[in-house]
Amino acid sequence: MIKNVIEAGKGMRLRICQTDKFKTGMLSLTLAQPIDREEVWKSTLLLSVLRRGTEKYPTLAALNRRLDCLYGSELGIRSFYCGDAHVLGFSAEILDDAYLIDREESPLEGVLEVMCQMLFHPLLDENGDLLSHYVESEKQLQCDYIRALKNRPRGYAMQRAKELLYQNEPCGASLYGSEEQIMAITKRELTAHWRSLLGRLVPDFFYVGSADGESVKALLEKTVGKELAQKNGSAVFVQDRNAMIRSAERVTRYEETLPVSQGQLILGLRAGVALWDADFYAMAVYNELLGVSPISKLFVNVREKQSLCYSCSSSYHANKGTVFVSCGIENANRDRAEREILRQLDAIAAGDFSEEEFEGAKKSLLNAYRLIEDSPTAIEGYYLGRSLMGVADTVEEARAHVEKVTREQVLSCAARISLDTVYYLRGTLAPKEDGEDEME
Repeated sequence: MIKNVIEAGKGMRLRICQTDKFKTGMLSLTLAQPIDREEVWKSTLLLSVLRRGTEKYPTLAALNRRLDCLYGSELGIRSFYCGDAHVLGFSAEILDDAYLIDREESPLEGVLEVMCQMLFHPLLDENGDLLSHYVESEKQLQCDYIRALKNRPRGYAMQRAKELLYQNEPCGASLYGSEEQIMAITKRELTAHWRSLLGRLVPDFFYVGSADGESVKALLEKTVGKELAQKNGSAVFVQDRNAMIRSAERVTRYEETLPVSQGQLILGLRAGVALWDADFYAMAVYNELLGVSPISKLFVNVREKQSLCYSCSSSYHANKGTVFVSCGIENANRDRAEREILRQLDAIAAGDFSEEEFEGAKKSLLNAYRLIEDSPTAIEGYYLGRSLMGVADTVEEARAHVEKVTREQVLSCAARISLDTVYYLRGTLAPKEDGEDEME
């Protein structure tokens, strides 16, 4: 498997992982920009509108028929944070050209053409604005999504904890905005946002499949190059590494209530180690030891031995140097669960973990890295995320780094952990008798 970065003509970059391992490939078009707290939600809304129809494919049905003709290619929109970058664009799963019997039309070329249509040629009205009924429809759907978040207590609690932990940082802004903001925007304002976006950004393309770099580059120049000829985009996102907050100054607590039967306790921790730091892999092993591996401290002690929760795990957000501990509990166990979680943090920092637990954490992480190469989508996600952070480690190099992590390095990482935010979503309904989890 080969990964290359290729300059593909004016205003384009191509990243490629050439492999013949899969029958389906992966193509993505990504635009990365600094997070503007006042405008980020507009881009999320805009992508949904662009997916509704184009000059050549004026309806969603026409777009889907075109994708069906490209051997059932699947194309979706993306809008997410990567550190302090807002990443938006399109991604597609396509049949690899090497498996075509009839080569009259390449799915790769066809999907590129559809992406260009959506980004550069959305359906406009006689005044040059995005269609009113498409805009209004997607505004309603985005508001519906915001309201529906509370129907997924775990996801809602984690989102709120992130917003609170990052409230003084760019990524603390909601990707979806508020219902008031969404309903207030006009089609003309959203059209102006689209034109502004096109005028200042450089598109990144990522391809996973059997085609070689020069072939994909030629297709990009043929389909996308002419669209960019009149653009002056030059804003290449660069992560500000000095902006990361390394440690917590104080602990802040928040509580909300929802009519659900299970409470959600989230602890937001400052780890002080990010993706680009020398101790990144040691911190990743620490996270596995804490709350990811099958014999992790949180799972074994908080859930299994003491039965204080329905679920308890941790997640390491290396782009921001933070760790979140998530715990689904009954309200009666709220204080005990927090104390036990903090006790497990102290235990790791004191070196109170066995060689079996340490090796189990490393094996769990090594297995996660192995699984990346089983999926074109996972490959793209791994390399795209690291490229946005200015990190170039391959999957093979990452595994080699994990193998070398020592117990002493993990202890050093554990000493850096500081508690920043405690968020509790208190359920107001009686606990379920069978202990079932809330709907995800």
